[in-house]
Amino acid sequence: MTIRYEILKRLVRAANIKGQWAGMRTEALLESRRRQNAKNRIPDLKDDAFEISRVEVMGCPVLKLIHRQKADRANLFLIGGGMISAPRPGAVKKALRFAKETGLDVFVPYYPLCTDYPLTRAYAMIHETYKVMLGDYDAAHISVLGTSSGGNLALGMVPYINDGHGDTPMPGYIMAISPGTCVDTDEEWRRMQALDKLDVAIPAEYMRTAVEIMRHGDDGVPEYMIWLQKGDFTHCPPVTFMYGSDETLYACAPSFEAAMQKYGVDYEMIVGEGMFHCYPVFPVCREAKEGWKQMIRLAKRGAGLKG
Repeated sequence: MTIRYEILKRLVRAANIKGQWAGMRTEALLESRRRQNAKNRIPDLKDDAFEISRVEVMGCPVLKLIHRQKADRANLFLIGGGMISAPRPGAVKKALRFAKETGLDVFVPYYPLCTDYPLTRAYAMIHETYKVMLGDYDAAHISVLGTSSGGNLALGMVPYINDGHGDTPMPGYIMAISPGTCVDTDEEWRRMQALDKLDVAIPAEYMRTAVEIMRHGDDGVPEYMIWLQKGDFTHCPPVTFMYGSDETLYACAPSFEAAMQKYGVDYEMIVGEGMFHCYPVFPVCREAKEGWKQMIRLAKRGAGLKG
């Protein structure tokens, strides 16, 4: 590892990012996030190569980053935040960079959060956003990329379609970067506790608290939305997983692999040795920059583009 990377990890530890996700009662944590989200703003993106606009889906904004030079392929870009934090301006700016470097039109939904709704609301809104995209792009030409909890939602589109939405075709490709899912077995919990000593960002404790948060008082939330590894992945398109080996969420990677194998999914599991949560989308050191480049190559390949 480079010295820059080691310094970065020390700075993140010193900033106590993990402490923002643990140590509070559920309602105190949600209220803290509501206050932060109220201050958050959708950035005013400008780029001469794009038509940038905003539409509403189920009362929620969706940013459309559309190439002026017509593209016939698009990406649904799902930004994570533990299901309780809205996309930050920096993350949205990365979505524009992703659009530029892949050549894909990009849609960024500000989906409903579990600060105020059960997780079913986010799934429904994302599904409706996908249906809007189907009005302009073939399903085979739509890829989905999600980071952290957004990775859960990206991969979760498959069991959601299989759960009574079979009239909607599957997207062509899914990339799940550090997908967040809750612990289902004692074995997963043991792995997560071991990784907690290495993770500088996401505490294992939160992935237990998240069960209550994602239900938001609704015991009718389907199991696969909370424990995605239990989902029905029939007819799932090709999937790429990207994890850092030093993150708590990597504990559930073996369970995802078992699910992919059970349903005969064409998948690949990429693990950045010694890397942190969602490292490809934080290209601030050499190792993470290489992860960003790999992510771009894979997204283009998954969309059927050269490069």
